[in-house]
Amino acid sequence: MKTLVKNFAIALFTTVSFFANATTDTNEATNAKKTFAVGIYQTINTLKMNVMIDKLAGKKITIQLKNEDGEVIHTEIVGKKETAYRGNYDLKELEDGKYSFEISDGNAKIVKNVQVGTTKPAPSSSDRFISLN
Repeated sequence: MKTLVKNFAIALFTTVSFFANATTDTNEATNAKKTFAVGIYQTINTLKMNVMIDKLAGKKITIQLKNEDGEVIHTEIVGKKETAYRGNYDLKELEDGKYSFEISDGNAKIVKNVQVGTTKPAPSSSDRFISLN
């Protein structure tokens, strides 16, 4: 019986100390309130990207599409009063390369990278050759 009580007390102490440590985190970045969340996905079999943002009212969000050199290709602003944004970006006119969506509220920034490329067709039997030395 003493062993059971002792094991229960140890388990209780461990659980309480775990939760106490979890709630006393002093890291400011962890404690900072997130003002927006971002989701980006590609529409199947297309070159279209869907950008979804859920945000708190009162904060303006800036969405920028940049190339790999950091040049801004497109900018959109989601107003302070809006709490959700759903955008569709057609990337078929872009050249092959790396691009990024940068979403920022002035304090926090989320970067989502995408790559646009052209696949080369598989070689056919007519593309083969024989070389004699």
